[in-house]
Amino acid sequence: MMLRNIRLPLRLGILGCLGAGAALSLHAGHAAEPPGVSGTPCDLVAACAVLLGALALLLLWRAHRLALHQQAQERLHAQAECARLDGAQQKARAQERLRIGRDIHDDLGQHLLTLKIDLSMLQTSTRDAAPLLTQKLALIAHNVDLSIAALRCVIHDLRPPALDNGLQSACDGLLADFSRTTGTACGCDYRLDAAAGGAHGPLLYHVLQEALANIARHAHATQVQLHLRQSGATLECRISDDGIGLSGSPPRLGCGLSGMHERVAAAGGSLHIDSRTGAGTTLRICLPLPASHGETPAQS
Repeated sequence: MMLRNIRLPLRLGILGCLGAGAALSLHAGHAAEPPGVSGTPCDLVAACAVLLGALALLLLWRAHRLALHQQAQERLHAQAECARLDGAQQKARAQERLRIGRDIHDDLGQHLLTLKIDLSMLQTSTRDAAPLLTQKLALIAHNVDLSIAALRCVIHDLRPPALDNGLQSACDGLLADFSRTTGTACGCDYRLDAAAGGAHGPLLYHVLQEALANIARHAHATQVQLHLRQSGATLECRISDDGIGLSGSPPRLGCGLSGMHERVAAAGGSLHIDSRTGAGTTLRICLPLPASHGETPAQS
């Protein structure tokens, strides 16, 4: 329908141009005739040529405007279609997660529960006869409890319990545990409000966990710095260390760093790694914030 609306003024404009050209040719022919020869008055022909030319320009301008309007409508339609496909994809992912969660609960969850019951019975039967064995069994039972709790988090896609008190508190806890176990000095700088931190809390928590684990295993660092700040509609995170850096150019990425890239990309953000041998490593993460967040970050 829109294309037909464009074609009509375009064709009329072309016809107007042809008519104006014909009228001008006629006017030129009459102007070349000897005086006193009868025919169409030159002034009338010229006026017709001007009117036809003006009409042609008007129709061509109208066709141009309709073409621009059609392009805008097509862009809006494409954006709406992309949004619809994205929503359908998100729904399909959610349904797939629910299916996987049910399968894990029905299979692995039942096996862990059976193992816990067997361990409890074994603890009861050996409590007096073998105290040392009882202690070992208690440790195994504790690890099974942790596995069940972690499994529940995976099934229900729960936030890490450490985030109950906010992202800053959770990050402080991770850095404190890391410093205590590795002896590495840790510093942090938070410049974001609670709402901004909550928007990507689980993602940033898991990224910091993985980054600290990599630093502990490979970096041989003496200092680690964490910076979190809100800049307009963007949340920026920087994790840096003064360790030995990543080998290779570009640096070789393991499963953990590849997983970071996938998590951040799925949230619409970007992750960049700056590393030089002997000069440490810096992870820079940028994540989009919902439009409801203000432009000015608040000191947390």
